[in-house]
Amino acid sequence: MASFLLPDAVAIAQTLVRIPSVSGSPAVFDVVEAVKHILEESADPSVTVHVCTAVPDAPVLLAHAGSTDPEAPSFMLSGHIDVVPPAGMEAPFSGDVKAGRLLGRGATDMKGGAAAAIAAFAQASKENLPGSLWLILSTDEETNVRGVKAALEEAGAPRPDACLIAEPTELEIHSAHRGDAWIRVDFEGRSAHSSRPHLGVNAVDAACLFAVKARKRLPEMMKEGPAKGPQTCSIDLISGGAAENVVPAHASVTIDFRFQGEETGRLQEERILRVLEECRQDPDFPDVKASTTITGDWPALADQTDAPACRRAIAALTEEVGRPLKTTPMSGWGEGGYMCAFGIPAFYFGPGEGRLAHTPQESASVEMIETAARAIHRAVRAVLCGGEVAPRS
Repeated sequence: MASFLLPDAVAIAQTLVRIPSVSGSPAVFDVVEAVKHILEESADPSVTVHVCTAVPDAPVLLAHAGSTDPEAPSFMLSGHIDVVPPAGMEAPFSGDVKAGRLLGRGATDMKGGAAAAIAAFAQASKENLPGSLWLILSTDEETNVRGVKAALEEAGAPRPDACLIAEPTELEIHSAHRGDAWIRVDFEGRSAHSSRPHLGVNAVDAACLFAVKARKRLPEMMKEGPAKGPQTCSIDLISGGAAENVVPAHASVTIDFRFQGEETGRLQEERILRVLEECRQDPDFPDVKASTTITGDWPALADQTDAPACRRAIAALTEEVGRPLKTTPMSGWGEGGYMCAFGIPAFYFGPGEGRLAHTPQESASVEMIETAARAIHRAVRAVLCGGEVAPRS
């Protein structure tokens, strides 16, 4: 295989880590500008860059290189460049390298992987690509993930043959994950002085009785559904009350559902409504008004690693890493769910240990970032060029 000198992925990662791009903060615009500058400096001048601002506080960078022929092979590199808040970190945005590891918030999740993808994209853009190469980087993956969806809904948005998402997988393959939905149940009663509780309708009582019932019934209902594979639900938020001496008129319960692709957030909401009807059969259940709101609904990623472009990419990654790559589902949710929803076969491959993400100890192996950049570049060539390409003169 010809040897190419890729742009320095670790230096790119350091630049990204040094920008405090916490989701929703003004710094997300700074990190997008930094990527634009990196591409101006290291990619081919023919590269086009578009920033989608359909979601005002969550810009998405979309860059393109290579062929504009809609019939040509196409491949996308994806990631996010926002981070969670740096709670508990002494120097969260230093970007220092010590003992072979990049330090700082986002080093693992996932600025190390984003840097590897940027370096691979920049190098490939300078080669005679017979296919179409895309780079998409979002800035709200750690919160409500509206940006990438809006970008993929734009007119002319790419629909590549495959997408590699450079989340931290320790250079293994994650091929699928469950969908995720958050559903809030609001209870409305009637306030009264606590010395005369019989004059009120206690919404907190209703929320507590509902939570006890839901904890048992929802898992039973999910087992009876169409999905095959593990599903879970978790009661994660309960709130309500106004003061210690006031019968609460308002309360809410929020439930997180993780489900297979055959199911949807709407189906989980229907199950909640069934639990509410069962609650109303209990004479101890207060006469409250109840309503449901889907506050988050993110689709599952089905395993599509048998798609031809995915197979070629994974074979190339395997060759560069130099060992067989394990292929497993991912426990959490990622933007591959939206790729799948828009008909784009996707999988995850990137540097970093997921167990360090969002922790005060977050860091990433420099060697792993460099290996990822080389492997992703090789995957690009395999999908778009059938292997080797000649660099532009």
